[in-house]
Amino acid sequence: MSDETADAATGDTDARLRAVIDEYMGAFEPDPEDSAGLRERILRLVRDDAVLAPSTRLLSERGNPFRITTATVREIVRAAVDAVDGIRARSVTVTPSGEPEGSTADVGLTVAMRAGVEFVPAAEEVRRAIARDLDTELGIPANRIDITAEDVFVSEDADTDAAGSRAAGSEEAADD
Repeated sequence: MSDETADAATGDTDARLRAVIDEYMGAFEPDPEDSAGLRERILRLVRDDAVLAPSTRLLSERGNPFRITTATVREIVRAAVDAVDGIRARSVTVTPSGEPEGSTADVGLTVAMRAGVEFVPAAEEVRRAIARDLDTELGIPANRIDITAEDVFVSEDADTDAAGSRAAGSEEAADD
């Protein structure tokens, strides 16, 4: 990621933050002395937080080093996992790897699976989605993707169907 790309990303973030702040400011009428410099103070706090946030050091495909907040990398992985039907990301770790270090990424994650989902095909789909999104979003290939199924959940549709069936059964029993 070049400095120009980073500057453009910062400009996009600033524009989004300004829009959020403007919407917030439009929701109420603060006293003028209370709102003087509010936008600038908020933007400074957000920028300072981004600078202080943990970051992951990676290399572009041309070998140029760049840093990205670890939370952003984790969000890319989580979005890829959550897009797979029946799988939900829980914890995510991304570690720079490869030679030179940072040219690829090792991913470790725990997931919750919907009851009835077969692990092996779902895990392969998750791996493909993560590898695709890391390459698309960051230009970094995934070296290794370790997945641990940590929990099982019942889909909300099944809960609704089961609750509806139980309720209908109770009404029938009451009518007898």
